[in-house]
Amino acid sequence: MDEALRPERALDAVVPALRVRVPAEPTSLAVVRAQLRGWLQAAGVGAETAADLLLAVGEAASNAAEHACDGPRHRVELTVTASVIGDQVRLAVRDDGRWKPPPHSPGNRGHGLRLISALVDTVQLSATDDGTTVEMTKELTR
Repeated sequence: MDEALRPERALDAVVPALRVRVPAEPTSLAVVRAQLRGWLQAAGVGAETAADLLLAVGEAASNAAEHACDGPRHRVELTVTASVIGDQVRLAVRDDGRWKPPPHSPGNRGHGLRLISALVDTVQLSATDDGTTVEMTKELTR
């Protein structure tokens, strides 16, 4: 059966939750993508849904690597988690840094949350003094 037409089987799969913790640096993004890609495959998530989730998480992680800045004694860490709960994949991208102000004129930038929202069913951003978290959910099909 064509991969794109095969129903997702994550609802029936028993796969432990994923947790990846890396430095919030551009060089860490490949590690995040590779770990998430393998986890999505093990969970039986279909190719189209997996591509959407990889792009959404990649965008959130890229933003954290670019915009979260550390203090003089604090190296910013990025944590990505993923789990299957019922018929949903739930993902979170967290950093423990402080948001650095965007450039005065961002040009064609600043579309990350809109992109993420187009790829997943729900997205919630919360920023505190302890860091920023982007939580996402995506419904799976039987």
